[in-house]
Amino acid sequence: MKRKTIFLLMCLSLFLIYNDAFAEKKKDEGQSWVRTGDVLRLPEDGEYMVKEGDTLWDITHSFLKDPFKWPDLWKENPYIINPHLIYPGNKIRLYFPKPIEAEEKAKEVGVEAEPTVPEGLPVEKLQKPEEPAAVVTEEKPDEEVVAVQIPPVPEEIPIVVKISSAMMERRGLISDKKKEGVGVIIGAKEEKMLLAENDIVFISIAKGTDVNVGDRFTIFTIVGKVKHPVTRKTVGFLTETLGVVKVTQIDEKGAITAKIEKSYKEILKGSKLIPYEPPVKEVVVKKAEKTIDGLIIESLEGKVGVAENDIVYLDGGKNSGLAVGYTMNIFRPAGKAKDPLSEEKRIITFPHNELGKLVVIAVEDDTATAFITNSRQVIYKGDNVRTVE
Repeated sequence: MKRKTIFLLMCLSLFLIYNDAFAEKKKDEGQSWVRTGDVLRLPEDGEYMVKEGDTLWDITHSFLKDPFKWPDLWKENPYIINPHLIYPGNKIRLYFPKPIEAEEKAKEVGVEAEPTVPEGLPVEKLQKPEEPAAVVTEEKPDEEVVAVQIPPVPEEIPIVVKISSAMMERRGLISDKKKEGVGVIIGAKEEKMLLAENDIVFISIAKGTDVNVGDRFTIFTIVGKVKHPVTRKTVGFLTETLGVVKVTQIDEKGAITAKIEKSYKEILKGSKLIPYEPPVKEVVVKKAEKTIDGLIIESLEGKVGVAENDIVYLDGGKNSGLAVGYTMNIFRPAGKAKDPLSEEKRIITFPHNELGKLVVIAVEDDTATAFITNSRQVIYKGDNVRTVE
C-alpha cells in the first residue's frame, strides 16, 4: 500500500513538472490561448495575429464584447474565404463600432459625446488630442480698391485679308481728273532710256513742297482714259504705280539726288511723283449696310482676264456707298429665256454664274480699287459685283 502511494505521488509530480515545462515552452514560442471572456489588448498596429485555437467568435467576443459581431469582423478582413478556417499566423484587422447610443444621447442634450474606450484597450490610444493654441494675427488695414474698366468683348472676331505690301503699293487708282503730282524725274546719273531699281536719278519738287534727305516719293504715270464697258462713257484716268524713290542728297543749288528703291515696271524720265504713303498690308472685312451693285471696269496692267490675287477697278465709290473692307461677290448673269410651255409666255431668268469674291482696298468718289480673294473661273471686264451683307 505504501509503495502504491509513493508511485502515485511520483506520477503526479512528473505530470506537474511536464505541464509547467510545456506551458513555458508555449510562452517562449509566443503562442497563447484565447478563451471566451478573456480581455486582450489591441496591438500597436491595429492588427491581431491569430494563435492556435482562435476563432472569429472568440476574437470578436474578446475585443468587442459581442461574439455575434463576428460577421462584421469577417467583412473587415475579406482575404478570409471561410470564416470557420483561420490559421495561426493570419493577421486580423480589428475595428471598433461607433458608440451610437452615446452619440444619440449627446445629440438630445446638445453635448459632445465622450469617446468610449473598449475594455482592455490602453486609454492613451483614444485620448482626445489637445487643441492647438489660438494664433493671434494682426488685422491689416483694408486695401484700396481700384475700379478697372474692362473693355467690351467684340461680338465677332474680325476677318482680316492680308495683302502683300508690293501689291498694295502698286495698286493704282482711277480718278476723274489727271493726277499732277508734286514732282517729276528730270534726269539720271547714267544716260539710260529705261530706269529701274538702284538707279540714281535727279528729281524736281514743286515750289512750296517741303523735301528733306530721306523723304520718299511714289513714282506713277497716267496710263490713259478708262471707258465704262457698258455705257462707253469716260469714267476717269487710270493711274499706275511704277516704283518708289528716296531722296539721298540736296545740294546748295537745290539739285535733288534720289535713288530708286523699288521698281514695278520700267520707269521713264518725266514720270511723276507724289508723297509716299506706307501701304496697308491688312484689310479688315466689314459688312455692307445695303446692297450695292457694280461692274468691273478695268484691271491692273490692262489684263484681259484676271483671277485670284489680281487687282481690279470698279465703277462705284464713296458716292455709291462703298467703303474699304466691303466684300463683294463676282458673278455673270446666265441670261433669260421665254418659257414656251406657259400660256402667259413668262420670262425665266437663269441663276447667276458665280465667279469669285473680292474685297475693296481703296475708294475714290466714283471708283474703287479691289483685290480678288477667290476665283472659280476667269474674270473679265464687265462682270458684275454685289456687296455681301
